[in-house]
Amino acid sequence: METIQKARTLLKQEETLLLLFIVIVTLISPIFSPEFFTSYNFANLLRQISYPAIVSIGMLLTVLIGGIDLSVGSVMQAVSLTAIMLVQLQAPTGVIVVVVLALGLFLGLINGMLITFGKLQPFIVTLGTKVIIDGTTLFMTKGKGISGDAGDSFLSIGGGYIGAIPNPVIIMLVLYIIGFILLNKTIFGRQIYSVGSNRVAAYNSGINVKKVQLSVYALSGLFAAIAGLLIASRTGAYQPMSGNSGATGMELSAIAAVVVGGASLSGGKGTIWGAFLGALLAGLLFNLLVFLNMNPYIQQFILGIIILAAVIFSASKNRK
Repeated sequence: METIQKARTLLKQEETLLLLFIVIVTLISPIFSPEFFTSYNFANLLRQISYPAIVSIGMLLTVLIGGIDLSVGSVMQAVSLTAIMLVQLQAPTGVIVVVVLALGLFLGLINGMLITFGKLQPFIVTLGTKVIIDGTTLFMTKGKGISGDAGDSFLSIGGGYIGAIPNPVIIMLVLYIIGFILLNKTIFGRQIYSVGSNRVAAYNSGINVKKVQLSVYALSGLFAAIAGLLIASRTGAYQPMSGNSGATGMELSAIAAVVVGGASLSGGKGTIWGAFLGALLAGLLFNLLVFLNMNPYIQQFILGIIILAAVIFSASKNRK
């Protein structure tokens, strides 16, 4: 009887339902395309998923404290541009990595400082920094793409493989393990949940709420920078405000992955596992629509409907 009760509880969890849906989509996909179950498609699919999935880790942290970060796509743009400019200056790969990750951390820190010490709404602050970063990158490039004579060490970061698995997929998995440990095995992780659940109670219990908030936005910028670096190092080029850069619309993809994965936009609820499943589901559906040769605009429409339905379902469960 106890086993049956545990099974019922498990089936009511968003992550379990999401996993079942992903299994169903995976099983029916070969009906529409025999090429779905090929090693090439799986490697390509996982690589495409890795960018929004990495950004989703940082987005989950901001959502857990009851915030949001709309600037992650623009941070990726800024990091990609900086990386390629350093390539043009023939900077060593190690220097490029350190500089662009520091840039992402710095931009995230600015968001955190404005929200924490300026006591401004996260939505307004991150939307404002997004516009500023987009304007700056467009001004610097005059709306044109740039490329450089990148060395193999730089290109291998995002374009290399370990065995048959693309590097971005390996990096994504490592970051998710780190994210799991951070949220579930550390004091900082428990503080994040506490701040999102009840900010006043967290403050009264001795948690430095400002420090937690500042750290979370800095980490969000760092995760966005890692994704931006992977894209720049894979292509060796930068395309401003283009889908080719992989950054446009990334903030919406990350938010969708987190919410579809069961996180509450009001804070305090969500898991790293759910964020991964949300990103995986979006990638699977997009992959399936591509195999169906569906018009890209229709693809976006269908994906939007599915994501909206999942968000409404999640919100209805949270209200119960």
